[in-house]
Amino acid sequence: MKNLLKNLALSTFVFLLCFGGLELVLRAAGYGNLEIYDPDPLLFWRLRPNQDAFTKIDHKPVHVNAHGTRGPEFTDAKPAGMLRILSLGDSRTFGWGASDAESYSGRLEALLRERIGGAGKVEVINAGVNAWSFPQLLVFFREIGAAWSPDFVVVGEANLWTQFSEKSSPEFRDSFMFRVRLKNLLRRLATYHYVVEVKLKDLYERERVRFIPVDPQSDELFREQQQDDPERFFRESIEELCRIAIAKGTKPVLLYIPTLSELESDKPARSLKAKREVSEKLGVPLVDPSEALRRGGASLYLEGDPVHLSVEGNEVVAKSLFEAMAPMVGR
Repeated sequence: MKNLLKNLALSTFVFLLCFGGLELVLRAAGYGNLEIYDPDPLLFWRLRPNQDAFTKIDHKPVHVNAHGTRGPEFTDAKPAGMLRILSLGDSRTFGWGASDAESYSGRLEALLRERIGGAGKVEVINAGVNAWSFPQLLVFFREIGAAWSPDFVVVGEANLWTQFSEKSSPEFRDSFMFRVRLKNLLRRLATYHYVVEVKLKDLYERERVRFIPVDPQSDELFREQQQDDPERFFRESIEELCRIAIAKGTKPVLLYIPTLSELESDKPARSLKAKREVSEKLGVPLVDPSEALRRGGASLYLEGDPVHLSVEGNEVVAKSLFEAMAPMVGR
């Protein structure tokens, strides 16, 4: 027994030594240090404030400020003379594979600053969060973002599969927030990032539904959270967000960002259809850069990823937003 315990202790020591060495080597190679999320009783998850990380794709630097949004710090109270724009959406707004400045929110800020003049007069707050749905955008704006008094709120794309809402049961919230904590624990490890999310990518794509649902038709874990009419559910969330913004003196702007497959389809996407209806009903502007993206094709999306924009794709979206919003800025 004594020899067995010695061998076990030695094996454990060697394993930990090798694991620690591998972890250090992978971190030096740029793996690990992905963005971390905090469980939230209303939003289910949100970016942890005050962190520096790297995007999983292309390892671009990410800074999350004290407010839990991507980009530089800002004050709760809007400074006098400041044009403040709040940019809402999922990972496409957050900017996978793009630095803070390369995201379409960052590029929109730069374009507006060039037009207006004066580096301190324009502020675009990138509040994009991975896998957020339209109901989560609504809750974030109502409970947090509206208090920052933005002049405009840009409603980008959202996850159409996450049909959670603030009406979900406390038991479901607790269960899901446990999954968020577990995923955060794993995401801290460069070894997990390299082995699971890179080398075993296909396996990861199949198993990640344990944390984020990706297909409502085969979603056994979260089936009870699926809505009877998801299109109406999302449309009503977009409309309510816009109504709250208008009531608070913020101008909503709807932004459609098509996937590569949606560009190639003759049928209107569910998101575009919902935004068109809200746009017509409330008289809210809708920005649709589909034609510009169609001209660039696959080169405007990340390699092997038909959903997320490349740096060049973010630039196309930013220019479309700028052209639509510049006349409304009036400066």
